[in-house]
Formats: sequence, C-alpha cells, structure tokens
Amino acid sequence: MSCSVWADAKEVLQQRLDKVDGFSARFTQTVTTAEKQLIQQGKGELWVNRPNYFNWTMTEPDETVILSDNQNLWIYMPMVEQVTVMSLKQAVDNRLLLLITDSHNAVWNEYQVARQQNTFTLTPNDNSAQHFVISVLPTGMIADFTIVEGDGQRSQYELSHQSLGKVDMKHFKFTIPDNVTVDDQR
Repeated sequence: MSCSVWADAKEVLQQRLDKVDGFSARFTQTVTTAEKQLIQQGKGELWVNRPNYFNWTMTEPDETVILSDNQNLWIYMPMVEQVTVMSLKQAVDNRLLLLITDSHNAVWNEYQVARQQNTFTLTPNDNSAQHFVISVLPTGMIADFTIVEGDGQRSQYELSHQSLGKVDMKHFKFTIPDNVTVDDQR
C-alpha cells in the first residue's frame, strides 16, 4: 500500500477517537491460541478520559487494576498483594491504552494503520511481535479491540454498556492499599 493509504487510515482513526473525550464501558475478554483454542475468559470495566487517563479493572478471572493518572501508571494485583508504579512515559507494555487515550501521543509514529470500514489494524513499524485491531464507529465509540501477539495468541475485548462523555476523576486516583508491596519504578 502507498504511504497515503496508511496516513489516511491513521488520520481517520485519530479523528474518530478525538470525537469522544471520555467513556466508560464493561468488557468481556476472550484469549485464544493461534489455533483458536480457548485459553481464558474474563471480564471487567474500563474508564477513559482523554488524554492519558484510564482505569482498566479486570474483575474475572483474577482482579487486576491498570490505572493511569496522566503521570503514573499503576498496576495492582490484589491476589499477589503487589502494586507496581512507573512513569506513564515508561509504559511500553500498555501501548494500546496509550493509543486509545491520546491521538497525538508520539507512540502513533511507531505504527502503520490499515482500514477496512470501521476496523483498523495497527502494525508496528519495527515488526515487533504485538499488533492491534480496533473497531471504532464514525461516532468515535469503540466497539471492540484485539491484541495479537507474535505467536498468534489473540486477546479480544468486546465492549458493552458504554456511556460516552467525561468520566468522574475519582476513577483515575489510585490509593495504595494497606499491606501491599510497592514496586516503585519511577
């Protein structure tokens, strides 16, 4: 494909994402192997305020919270009684959330985007293992997204019960629980 096709798809995706300044949703997760064998199912909730505020709370099978307060990224796993905190700028493992929450983040320069109607495929320029497929309606509402690993494993997230608009900032404040180990990587 020519460069203009990539640029056009990226611009369309960024413009769609820019239409929504925040949203909340429930999600279901389905993780499958390259051979489409089920590995795990889960569910949780997601809150986003653009730019760079997100709270990804997995409730099943194990609780995990990934929260950005626009400066820090908090990863809390109650089962192991540990929270890891790092600068949001260090957050390379959560690139899809960075892309969704900020259409002008420099991370966008690392991806080529192809489009088929409302489905966009984000492929890293450096051919690293992970790429993303995201469905965004013309209104800016995200229908679903998939993280595809280099070995073909797919983590698909279907969003439901969406509410568009700014989310209460209380969802983006992390308070360290008592009796947890803090791994501060800032």
